Amino acid sequence: MNTRHVIEVVNQVKTCILFNFFLCVLIIISGCGYTTQAYFLPASIKTVYIETPRNKTDQPNLENELRTKLVSAFQNDGHLKIAANDSADAALKGEIISYTRQGLRYGNDESIREYRLTVTVNFQFIDTASGDVIVKADNFSGDTDFYLSGSSAKSESTARMEALDDLAHRMISRITTLW
Repeated sequence: MNTRHVIEVVNQVKTCILFNFFLCVLIIISGCGYTTQAYFLPASIKTVYIETPRNKTDQPNLENELRTKLVSAFQNDGHLKIAANDSADAALKGEIISYTRQGLRYGNDESIREYRLTVTVNFQFIDTASGDVIVKADNFSGDTDFYLSGSSAKSESTARMEALDDLAHRMISRITTLW
């Protein structure tokens, strides 16, 4: 192999490395800020009033816990600000229609080892200026799975808060995105 051939091979390798480097940089830069969610609410809606949902379950205080979770989730999301009923651009109204605890895993003695806790709502997101329903969802739920014993054990009240968190985040995602 002569020197000239070695120099050509080295130059080709350098060119290939340089090309791949710029390609990687281009991919990284184009990926920055990418999201699969598209905010789609009308530009006129900047604030929301969250009405305490009606609780049609036998679980006490569930409606207040959900409202608290929704307020917190909207504040964390940042798309809409929380406002009083008389000054909000939109209103979130709804009802909690079910609270279920379903057995998922059973032990040898037929006792339940793992549960799925599900909270289901019907809700509407309404433009207060026009009265138009922007988003309506029925039988919309949030859930969590939990064990009563073992290293992953948690209480039903902890699982309840997790299910409400999940529900609040899903509701906000449904309201603010096309997905």
